[in-house]
Amino acid sequence: MKKSKKLLIILAGMLVLSNCTVAPLTGRRQLKLVSDESVVDSSVSQYRQFINEASNKGLVVNNTPDGRRLKNIGNRMATAVETYLRENGLSKKVDSLQWEFNLIKSNEINAFAMPGGKIAFYTGIMPVLQTDSGIAFVMGHEIGHVIGGHHAEGESGRLAAGVASTITDVFTGGNVISSIVSDGLSIGLLKFNRTQEYEADKYGMIFMAMAGYNPEDAIKAEERMLAAEKGGRSVEILSTHPNTEKRIEALKKYLPEAMKYYKK
Repeated sequence: MKKSKKLLIILAGMLVLSNCTVAPLTGRRQLKLVSDESVVDSSVSQYRQFINEASNKGLVVNNTPDGRRLKNIGNRMATAVETYLRENGLSKKVDSLQWEFNLIKSNEINAFAMPGGKIAFYTGIMPVLQTDSGIAFVMGHEIGHVIGGHHAEGESGRLAAGVASTITDVFTGGNVISSIVSDGLSIGLLKFNRTQEYEADKYGMIFMAMAGYNPEDAIKAEERMLAAEKGGRSVEILSTHPNTEKRIEALKKYLPEAMKYYKK
């Protein structure tokens, strides 16, 4: 039994090590049990369903000043992202990006991007961000999750957690020890996601700079979202993010590198 246990642990470790990749830009080691390409189809399908449902309810408001503004900013950001990818030997990623920008009528202060270049902003976030550069930063951050492979990485983490939990169940009979291990894995994955958020912030600043938006405005946009949060508003986009004050400090550290990409 002990030999079998050691063998399973070794095999699990080999599986994890053999499926580690390096994140673009930051060089961070990532667990990739599934590829970035493999999550595109399902993500696009989910996005399409979301947009269709919103459209049927009359909540897609692209034909408005803010809707057109979002698309214009999005087109500039898309060009910058594709340029970055091609210049850094990542042209393959460009092939999976079929850009789409939609503005959804909602009081939520939120935005997201999905693999395949599918982006949605809620109208509630527009007056908080205020400026084109503020919008560009949040868009760059969300695109950063896509380019950074965070969706596939998250799915890989969930798969790894399931494998570890299954192995633990084999040797504990599914008792309380198994539960503790699962809880520990969940906490670990949460911390890992916080790392992804900081990484996406760095992507966001660089992408906005390449698109011609001053990355200094990323800090101002984050400060406005913090002010809205402290003012009692529910800022959904910050709900799963690291402490906002710490993010602002991190943005200040990223700024000198981002400014290298900025041409007025």
